[in-house]
Amino acid sequence: MPFFNKLKCSLLALALAAGVQGAQAQRVAVKTNALYWLTASPNLGLEFRMSRHFSLNIEAAGNPFTIKDTKLHHATFNPELRYWFSARPQAGHFVGVMGFASAYDLHAKSRYHKGDAYGVGLTYGYSLVLSKHWSMEATAGLGVLRYREKKFRDGQDQPKGVNHKGFTPAPTKLGLTFVYIFK
Repeated sequence: MPFFNKLKCSLLALALAAGVQGAQAQRVAVKTNALYWLTASPNLGLEFRMSRHFSLNIEAAGNPFTIKDTKLHHATFNPELRYWFSARPQAGHFVGVMGFASAYDLHAKSRYHKGDAYGVGLTYGYSLVLSKHWSMEATAGLGVLRYREKKFRDGQDQPKGVNHKGFTPAPTKLGLTFVYIFK
């Protein structure tokens, strides 16, 4: 699938760029979003402090599971540049600009959706410091997605190409995230 190849190359490029930045950063955080786990979507994130008020957050999630007659397979990647209002990075209120890329294969209620989506959005969040190394984040984001998909029903032949595409406003992020900060 061409999209997965593009996604892999993008992930590799961003991971290399983040690794270079992370080597200079004073703080690096590893995180996981509990809300994604509730949807059976394993996920992992890294956040790199870039300066006193800016950080780079990179998250990836996927779902390879089929539960009963519902298939929610996806691979999602979200880079985000965050501005922290407090003088203490990775603590308190923040706003962000994020990107969104996803490849999906969904089947529910006799409908199939196979395609990809790209988008941008704005986020708002709050990070509650629990201890020297642990914190908890609440995040929400809204944005615009461009999607391209093969859309069809049970009993219909799968289209050879994309038959449904467009732009839509959408929630691009929702998180209740456990964070471990390396110091």
